[in-house]
Amino acid sequence: MPTILLLLSFPAGILGYALGVRVMQSLPLGDDTRGFLVLFVPLFVAGLVMLPFLIPFFDRKAKQDLAEYARIREAASDAPAEAPETDQE
Repeated sequence: MPTILLLLSFPAGILGYALGVRVMQSLPLGDDTRGFLVLFVPLFVAGLVMLPFLIPFFDRKAKQDLAEYARIREAASDAPAEAPETDQE
């Protein structure tokens, strides 16, 4: 399911971007302000729209990494500790 949501985040981002552009173009702003806002505000809106779709995917990956890290630490603690060799002549 998280992989499907990851794939659905791209169309949702495109729709959020298009909606943001349309709203920003309809506002009565100056030409200098409009160019700056039309560039950045729709990207911010697209990111906010994509975020709920991306969180489950990255959460699953983080849980896998934490499980792997715990397994490695457990394997390292179960291994017998090697004594350092002393130099005897």
